[in-house]
Formats: sequence, C-alpha cells, structure tokens
Amino acid sequence: MVNHRVVGLETEYGVTLNPQVSSRQRVSAEALSVATAQAVRSWQASLRPDGRAVAWDWAGEDPLADMRGGHLDRASAHPSLLTDNPEVFAPSGDNPGAGVTGGGADSVAMSDAVAAFGDSASLGAIVKPGELGNLASPMLTNVVLSNGGRFYVDHAHPEYATPEVLTSVEAVTWDAAGENIARFAMTKALDSGVDLVLYKNNTDSKGSAYGTHENYLVPRQIPFDKIKGSLVPFLVTRPVICGAGRVGLGQHSENPGFQISQRADFVADLVGLQTTFNRPIVNTRDEPHASTSWRRLHVINGDGNRFQGSILAKVASTRAWLAAIELADKLGVSFPAAGMYFTCDPVEAVWQVSRDFDFSTRLACADGRERSALDWQYEAASRCAEFLASADTSLLTAGARQDAQIWVDTTEMLRAGTAGARVEWVAKHELFSRLAARLPGGWENPKLAALDIRWADLRPGCSPVDKLGTRMEVIVPANRVAAAALQAPSGTRAAERGKAVSENPNLVAASWNTLVVETGQEQLRRLSLGDPIASALYIPEL
Repeated sequence: MVNHRVVGLETEYGVTLNPQVSSRQRVSAEALSVATAQAVRSWQASLRPDGRAVAWDWAGEDPLADMRGGHLDRASAHPSLLTDNPEVFAPSGDNPGAGVTGGGADSVAMSDAVAAFGDSASLGAIVKPGELGNLASPMLTNVVLSNGGRFYVDHAHPEYATPEVLTSVEAVTWDAAGENIARFAMTKALDSGVDLVLYKNNTDSKGSAYGTHENYLVPRQIPFDKIKGSLVPFLVTRPVICGAGRVGLGQHSENPGFQISQRADFVADLVGLQTTFNRPIVNTRDEPHASTSWRRLHVINGDGNRFQGSILAKVASTRAWLAAIELADKLGVSFPAAGMYFTCDPVEAVWQVSRDFDFSTRLACADGRERSALDWQYEAASRCAEFLASADTSLLTAGARQDAQIWVDTTEMLRAGTAGARVEWVAKHELFSRLAARLPGGWENPKLAALDIRWADLRPGCSPVDKLGTRMEVIVPANRVAAAALQAPSGTRAAERGKAVSENPNLVAASWNTLVVETGQEQLRRLSLGDPIASALYIPEL
C-alpha cells in the first residue's frame, strides 16, 4: 500500500472596513471577523437545498495535546490556547483579556455601531458596543464548507482551513481557493451594506501578527527529538524559498527596510505549544484528527503567500524533508544532513535570515562549516533528493521524489537569479527596490508600507499581484482554483464530508473526522469518517 502524506493549510486573514469609505469609523477586528464568518455562513447556506449552513462538531477537539507527550493542564494553559470552547472565543496571546465575548480594548473600540451578523438575523444587523457577545460565538461563526474545509473566527481573525489533500499541487489548489472564498465573503457582506477588505498576509506592520499554518501527518513511531533536530535548521532557512517579503523591520516596523519573511520578527522561542505569543520555531500542538499511529506536525512560522509557486515550494520542500526523516528512521541510518544542524542560536538566525536577501550571513553548522541560508537550502535539497532517489519506492511517501525535485529546482533558480516568477519575496523586492530608489526617503517612504499592505489585498484588481500576469508562475489554472472553492478533493475523507455538506439535508454538523446527522424525533447520530485516507464510513453511538 502506498504511504500518502496528508496535508492541510490554515490561513488567518487580515480584515478591515474599506478605508476608502469608512475612514472615520472604528470597528474592532473581532466584530469584522464575525461579520466575515457570518457572510461565509450565509453564502454556504444558500448553496444547500435546506438553506441551512452546516455547523462545526466540537466533540474531539484537543488543543492542549503536546507532541512531546501528554497534555498541558487546562488550568495552567494560556487562555489563547483554549480554542475548543464553542461558547467563547480564545483571546489573542498578546492581549489575553480581549476577545469577542471577553471584553478588552479591541472588543469595545467602536465609535458608532458595529455591523455584525447574528445566526438568524439578516446580514447588516446593527449591533451596538457591548452587544456583540450576545450574537457571536465560535458556535455561530464556524461553518463546514462544501469543499470539505472550514471557515471560522480564530483569535480575532477570520480563518480558512483547507480540506485534507494528498499532494503538493492539491495543497496549492485548495489554499488558493481560500482567496476565492474570501472574495465571496466580501461580496456577500457588501450586498448587505458592510464593506469589508480581507488581506492575505501575516502582519499589519503595527505590531499585530496572524498566522499561516501548515499541517502534516507523520508517523508517531518517529521520536520527537529526531523530528525536532531535523526541522529546526530547515524551518529557519526555508523562508528564502517561500517568504512573502515585507516592508519594515521589527514587530512594529520601527526600522525602515525590507525583509524576506513576514513572520520572522514574531518568532521568539525554539520549541513550544503556543501559537500567538513567544512563537516557536517548532510548534508541538499535536491534534492529528486521525488514529493514534499518526501525529500532527503543526508548522506556524510560514508566510501567507499570494504566489502559487511559493506555496508549492513551501509545501513540497517540507514534504520532501519529512520523507527523508521517515526514510532514515525506517532504515535505521543517520539523517543525511545531520552535519548541517546548527551550532548557532536558531532563534537569532530566524531574524538574521529574514534580513539577509543578499545571502551574506553565515550560519555555523555541526560539521564545522558556515553556510548562508541559500547555501543551506540548496545543499539540504540536493542531499534529500539523492537520499530519496537511492531508496526503494515502497519505503517512500507518494510524491516524495517529485517534491524533492521541486525543492531543488527552486534553490537553483535562486542561485541563478531567476526565481522572481516563483519566489514571492524576490519579485516583491525587485519591484519595491525600484520604487524605493525613486521615492523621497527610500525605504522610509510611507508609500512603500502602504503598497506592501495593498500587495495582500484580496479584492479583485486591487493588488499589484493581480497585475503581474505571465511574470508570475501559475501552478493551477484559475478555473481549477474556482472549482476548488466549491468542491472537495478526492482521495481523502474530505470528499465524503464535502458531498454530505452539498447534498445531505439531514447533516447538521461535521468536523474533520465526523458527520452529525438528524435521524428523526429530534435525534442525532454521529458518523465517523475514520482516518484521512480511509474510505469506509462507520456508525458508532453518538
């Protein structure tokens, strides 16, 4: 049997009211996130025969499970980690007292009124300050999508989670589909008088940060220390092949300049369970939504990419690296890149790599050599490809060799100076450098910071990305991306979930591994979807 690598991506979007029409109105991020999620619920409800959106099934949520073993005690957990309460939104890590229902500065910073959507109210209902918590909750803002994914509010941001997929190209397809879903949300909200703007980025450059996360299933039999040791230098240097680029240095953009990664300045720890404060290089949240033979690798330090080629490089390189880790474990041999592990401070290296678009910074490694981030990625990709090519295909996850070749090709493009069509930060740096040379003050000119935000603008035609045309690599054609916004991928349980959302009038809720259906006399039954690549549906007691 072929061993598949199950992948899923999560994107938190930046959200504001359209500044062109609401410059004097202040509305909290939480309120706008609720508005966005309720717009998606309304749109999805309109696609079903019964006109009713499918809710999220909260049974089985376990955000405090740790890859290092055991669970974090709930009483001692940071409030931002408690994302499994269907009644209360978890606050952000930077402001644990805030939240849609938890009070705090953000939740009451509304000058006149907040446009929000109650579950049964019409879109555009006016909610005065202090009333939002009565109409909004995780239960009322989560929706299971017809494409098998999920849309919800997470830490004061609207978030899209892709359905489970089995290939890197599928990951690109359903991640890009999230941009279409975001546009549906903006259109639906605007139809009801709420002019939202959604952004696919990771910071507003004023100190706020929000995540783009990746999830990969890996065999639980591989010791955590092996995974951690191999991942640290890989994740530290990976932004050179897939960073989105950013104007400004520091969490608050307190210094002018350009850097490779939007996420780097918010990384502050080596290993940890947390995701919204002291963000680690290796996150240990272990919620596989699968059998106990799997653990979930939750990668939280990647950028939200507008370039399909960068999404491909990000996912393919990680899948190939994980395939090499697994192969070394199966064969009982040393990892082929063990000598490339860092002896320098990895957290400090994250910041250095992001600022080093000339690749001049040298990173000390265990074999006594110093490498630039690009040198490290090129050598790691080459070693990985050679190692996988030498193995029997029965020992490899499907697509591992193709993923490794994509990784190698991307590093070679960077070395040759021809990566602008694939690697987002390269294209952005080339464009913004020309503008900085013409503008008064160079990188200090506020027009560059404004254009950086505009780069992430998901309104059609508003972003410079929309004007790049053939200068940007297309991995998946637009019609396939549009279809993926509505349809689930085949090959995983997402197909069964998506079909149920689209066609089953008795479906009232779902999760990654369950469907909850009405069976008559107000009775509900929970159906298990099994493991992500399992095809059989069985029916235990609810």
